[in-house]
Amino acid sequence: MTRDTMPQVAKYWNDIAEKFDSIYTGRKGTVGRALDRWLRQDMFGRFDWVMRKAGDASKLTICDIGCGSGRFVTELAKRGAKRVVGVDVAPEMIRLARELTQKDGVSDRCEFTVADVENWTTDEKFDFVIAIGFWDYIADPRSRLQKIRGITKGTFLSAWPRAETWRAPVRKARLSMLGCPVYFYRHDEVRKLITEAGFTIRSEEVIGQLYCVEAATPT
Repeated sequence: MTRDTMPQVAKYWNDIAEKFDSIYTGRKGTVGRALDRWLRQDMFGRFDWVMRKAGDASKLTICDIGCGSGRFVTELAKRGAKRVVGVDVAPEMIRLARELTQKDGVSDRCEFTVADVENWTTDEKFDFVIAIGFWDYIADPRSRLQKIRGITKGTFLSAWPRAETWRAPVRKARLSMLGCPVYFYRHDEVRKLITEAGFTIRSEEVIGQLYCVEAATPT
């Protein structure tokens, strides 16, 4: 049985929440901002991809699994989403997310929960579910994909770090030294995981080091 490493993941992201969010805020020096634009292109690329797929988000109910500091949640709410729920294991990330929605005036349509989606209890089904920057830290995606399938009644967007890149072993070594496990995926493995969870794949894109997959619940 694969050991679940979520406790280590939660601790790591809780400890670096402010530092991570500065990639979005740009609250760092000129060199730091330039390095982020160079080394973190995938982060901005996946953000643009989600917003492009969401389109006019008005009247949608949305769930962001692994919502981090709430950047996707806030933007989707600003685009008119009826309700956006963010779920994350790191309390500090959720604190930042709540502050962001309040600052941007969308907190009335946003809700946050500190939880691992696998243990999260909800009766709600969402029109649009995303899991971005999430699978990188999941030792075995199958049970969480099944949980996500159960709360999705429309579109599911996910981003998966590619195994076949030169940066994968570098990133693995760096995060391992910091106490955070990280995982990478082959293209055929991603397709199998998503379809076996009960989704139908609509489209796929390679964005830098990521496989970005748009899927849906069967009609």
